[in-house]
Amino acid sequence: MSAKPKIVVVFNQKGGIGKTTTSVNLAVCLAELGRKVVLIDLDAQSNASTSVGLTSPAATGAYQLLRGEVDVAHASRATPYPNLRLVAGSDDLSWADVEIAVKPEPQYVLELALETTPADVDVVVVDCPPAFGILSVNAAVAADVVILPVVPAPLALDGLHKAWWNIQRVRTHFNRDLDSMGILFTMTEDSDVMHRISDSVSASFGGRVLPVRVPRDMKVVEAAARDLPLVVLDPESPAAKAYSLLADFVDSHMLEPHAAYVANAAKAGQIAAEDEEELPPIRQSPPMEPGPAPGPNWDEQLAETVDVIPEVSDLRWKIGVAVMLILLGGCVGYAFGRWMYMPV
Repeated sequence: MSAKPKIVVVFNQKGGIGKTTTSVNLAVCLAELGRKVVLIDLDAQSNASTSVGLTSPAATGAYQLLRGEVDVAHASRATPYPNLRLVAGSDDLSWADVEIAVKPEPQYVLELALETTPADVDVVVVDCPPAFGILSVNAAVAADVVILPVVPAPLALDGLHKAWWNIQRVRTHFNRDLDSMGILFTMTEDSDVMHRISDSVSASFGGRVLPVRVPRDMKVVEAAARDLPLVVLDPESPAAKAYSLLADFVDSHMLEPHAAYVANAAKAGQIAAEDEEELPPIRQSPPMEPGPAPGPNWDEQLAETVDVIPEVSDLRWKIGVAVMLILLGGCVGYAFGRWMYMPV
């Protein structure tokens, strides 16, 4: 029994990098290890939901949970997999950004909702949408652990820096307890380009790179096509074995209190001693420059550039004239035709 479950958030701003695959298979593997797990699908595409057995749109799920209409127990549903429940995604989540943004403290909506999680739940795995909107901000604010999947491809390092920078901003302003963050290489191949890129990421982020690499595996595509977790479809496939190892590492290292996590990870050579308190450097973005202030008569200038919509009364006489001209043209044409073609 746990008073507060650990919140594991899987996030990256780039789509197609294995984010949902990681969320689903991590949740299933943690449940297989005996953890009581709730998988929350915050993506309007709902791919995580279909991957664990949702066959029809959910009437109650993540959207209703965020609106405060239901608690976690009533928002979640059973899945075919022991110890795993699902808070399903839906198309309604496309509107959640707008609805949450107008709340007094929109960044804490999910954290407050998760306070209703039943006491027997050990882990909540959150699959984020592939953008750093208000839903992803909420997930990061509530998180105890953040995992950032990344494909070691030419554009990956720049995108990873941006995602990491956004997570760091959340940590600085809203979630100082977020200490366990890890980068997971997905869709890896044995090529010189991928080795150079992965070495570059490791040089930039040091021990924050997780000691598990998920290889490119066509079984992942087949699992997605069959709406099954990879570790269920083919547990002996290379990628499934990697996700099993990831779950073991998350369970034994990242779900512990930070002090124990640092000690164990440092012992395993994952975090250097000097890096225990200092996070890896991130690329700083320059502050946004304010735009020019509008002039005192800016609204008058705008009015001069916009065509004024005519009043209804102005349109009536114009429509009447147009109808009369059409009728007159018809009459003239008819008379001309009779004059030309009728016999004398």
